[in-house]
Amino acid sequence: MRFGSVSVRTKVIVIQVVIVAGVILWFKLALPSIRKERAAAEAVQREERIESFVQSVVVETGRPEADVPPAAGGRPARPQRLRILPSVDEVQQALGAPGTSMTDFRGGQHLRWIGTRHSLGVSFDKGRLYALTLTDLESGHGTTIYESPAFWRQF
Repeated sequence: MRFGSVSVRTKVIVIQVVIVAGVILWFKLALPSIRKERAAAEAVQREERIESFVQSVVVETGRPEADVPPAAGGRPARPQRLRILPSVDEVQQALGAPGTSMTDFRGGQHLRWIGTRHSLGVSFDKGRLYALTLTDLESGHGTTIYESPAFWRQF
């Protein structure tokens, strides 16, 4: 009788060790790759939201004689303007939560969304948009799409 109970205890201990080893392997191997895949999918979604937001807010002026010279070997770009001045809530609703957020000493909000190819920086002062910048992550060059003339000051 004792011989049979030792065998059952040994089987139970071996099963528990195998389960614990499986859980450890799951957390060490499978979970990081799942997180990586999820982060990559979220970055692709952010990139799509950035592109659709820029397309919905920005209008290119159609004057070919006013083309801006190419930056760092890129294509010439047409001058741009905004269709609307979105509020903080409208931008966050369109793009989701920002990747980085900062508040300056005057209470201005500086928000940034980072996708796979672009980074979008939006700055507000007292809830009013005053700067919109789109940066190409491959070249590192940014384009100021909008900058409010109300914030231009002489030094």
